[in-house]
Amino acid sequence: MKTIPIDFTGVRVTALVELYLRWLDSQDPHPILGDPWADRVVRRLDFDFSSFKPMALGQYAVGVRSRVMDEWTREFLAKNPDAIVLDLGCGFDSRVFRVDPAPGQHWYDVDFPDVIEIMDQLYPERPGHTTIGASVVDRDWLARIPGDRPVIVVADGLYQFLDEDEVRQVFRNIMDHFPTGQFVFNIGAASVKKRYESQPNSIFAQHGVTFGWTVESAREAERLDDRLHYVDQRSVVEAALIRHASLYYRMLCALVSMVPAWRNSGFLLRYRF
Repeated sequence: MKTIPIDFTGVRVTALVELYLRWLDSQDPHPILGDPWADRVVRRLDFDFSSFKPMALGQYAVGVRSRVMDEWTREFLAKNPDAIVLDLGCGFDSRVFRVDPAPGQHWYDVDFPDVIEIMDQLYPERPGHTTIGASVVDRDWLARIPGDRPVIVVADGLYQFLDEDEVRQVFRNIMDHFPTGQFVFNIGAASVKKRYESQPNSIFAQHGVTFGWTVESAREAERLDDRLHYVDQRSVVEAALIRHASLYYRMLCALVSMVPAWRNSGFLLRYRF
């Protein structure tokens, strides 16, 4: 099988990190997400994923995060048979295949053109599925999408790499285009940003990845636009989902849950408009 060479820098590297962590989860005897595509996609890419081994514990957080967002997306689609899905900053994720939207529900994966060019070589064509190569902060790509249906917008590992003004613009562009919908996304607190920025040898620092928007509470995103309304939140350290994680990770999560400053360091959020 011919492999695809990868030479990413900057924020594009996060697509590879997320893929690697989903792959680790898929290799676990008790996967949280169990992405059936992760292994074959990793094998198609000519890239040395071993450099990401220091981030291996992240497989649990990414597994939980992706699973919760899949569940929220399925729930929305079950209630909206004509819905549109936007997966922003999709990277090399197979979410459309995991969620498996029904006929009549159209799914759009959006990421940088060079990321989408590779993604199109990794997955088969699927009816109702369209990939768009564009920066999510641009507005022009939305013109290709019908704006008369409810939408669910998935942003898994995206917003923390945009600054607040860019995040606000993304929300506003989408709310201006669609009549109603939901946003599901994850975001960290300033303490998480500071922790990464204080580690010059981290994978992110090595590849020039910079962090942007943070929040300190689950409802803080409501400040971005008065059309945004908080619905609910989930945690990446939910006991039921990490019950088969390593003992070390479960003990670490228990410690995090006991310290308020750490407990609120990251959020899985659902908003409506």
